[in-house]
Amino acid sequence: MDNVTVDKHIRVYPNQKTWMTKEVQSLLRIRNTTFRFGDGAQYSAAKANLKRGIRKAKTAYKKKIEDHFTSNNIRQVWRGVQHITKYRPRHLTAADGDASLAEELNLFFAGSNITSTCP
Repeated sequence: MDNVTVDKHIRVYPNQKTWMTKEVQSLLRIRNTTFRFGDGAQYSAAKANLKRGIRKAKTAYKKKIEDHFTSNNIRQVWRGVQHITKYRPRHLTAADGDASLAEELNLFFAGSNITSTCP
C-alpha cells in the first residue's frame, strides 16, 4: 500500500483564511516584492492583480459552499454548516467500565426495567 498511496502534509494556520489559495499567495508575494523594490507603477499593477485574485478566490469559495447546500447530499450540507460555524465535535472516548453498567442503561432506556419471571 505504501507504494500506491502518497502521504501529503498540509500546514494550516489558525489565522489563515479559508478562501486563501496558492494563486492568491503568489499574488501576495509578488505585491510584497514590488513594494520592496519601490517601483510605483509595478506596485499599483500588482496591487490591482491581488485585489482581482482575492475577489475571484472568494467567489469560488462561496460557490463551493453554496453547492453543499444545493446538493441533495445531507452529509455535505451538514459539513457546510459545520464549516461555516467552525463547529468542531469533541472526540468522545469509550469509558472504561464493566458490562453491567451498559446492561443496566440498556434495560433502563428500553423501558424494560420490570423484572421478568422467566426461569
